[in-house]
Amino acid sequence: MAEAAWIEISYCPEAAHAGRRADVFLRERMKRRSRAEIQSWMAAGRVTRAGRPLKPSDRVRAQDEILVRFERREDPPARFESLPIIYEDESMLAVNKPGRLLSHPTDKIRRDSVTEILSRHLGGVRPHLAHRLDRETSGLLILAKTKTAARSLTEQFAARGAQKRYLALVRGRVSWRAKEADAPLARSSGEIWVRQEVSSEGAPALTRFRRLSVGGGASLVAAEPKTGRMHQIRAHLSWLGHSLLGDKLYQDGGSAYLKMTRGQIAPEDLAALGAERQMLHAWTLSLRHPKDGRLLKLRAPLPGDFISAARSFGVACPE
Repeated sequence: MAEAAWIEISYCPEAAHAGRRADVFLRERMKRRSRAEIQSWMAAGRVTRAGRPLKPSDRVRAQDEILVRFERREDPPARFESLPIIYEDESMLAVNKPGRLLSHPTDKIRRDSVTEILSRHLGGVRPHLAHRLDRETSGLLILAKTKTAARSLTEQFAARGAQKRYLALVRGRVSWRAKEADAPLARSSGEIWVRQEVSSEGAPALTRFRRLSVGGGASLVAAEPKTGRMHQIRAHLSWLGHSLLGDKLYQDGGSAYLKMTRGQIAPEDLAALGAERQMLHAWTLSLRHPKDGRLLKLRAPLPGDFISAARSFGVACPE
């Protein structure tokens, strides 16, 4: 039988998205699609919620499942057939996501995403993301196996009940021992609409940083986000003058990001960034188990590319 000409990709709003217009939410999730393009899909009935067409002005709710229909394309070969599992039981699992792996499938890449890889691991059962990591961010990612677990975990992350700590390898020798970035964030007024910047008109954003190690031209810091804004750690580090190594969006005004979107990025551009991907790792996470409420304390070992980048700058990493 011929394969269907269309595929459906699901997009599930988190609590931070609740109340946003549907077209705005989808534009945020599909960074290379225009709002007008998304609105045209809605007019054609290609975007649904609970089996009904979704209009651009409809408001999204946390834990909605919004289905978007795309024309099927040939999926590139998967680079990852399995993922390092940090914790698993009948309700949930935690994985150590590699850098440059999507958390969620898109119309261009399906098989090579965390939820698709884990769906194969679970015999076709699709796990629900309790939160997300940027594509180039490595580390702890939590997923639910059941609807009840998904609701509990999503609520914990929305209420900031899950305590997260990241490791960030940054440019420059950090002079401070500890720093609190209490600086509101808003969308950049520049060419790159996904870029965030500190603005008095932005949403409140708070990140606490602690210096761990200093080397020759780079430093390792721990970051604890106390709010959940888009690109919060990356934007705050840039504002403090210590952008992430490898960050295409928050170094040099995002010029490397623009080259990447145009297919023009070269090896010398990546070398100038200090690393091939952004050096941010979701290191530790504490949360309550969704079924019995016990406290789980999880930790994801640093990946090899992060350790190699740190060593190249003489920066010591924790065991």
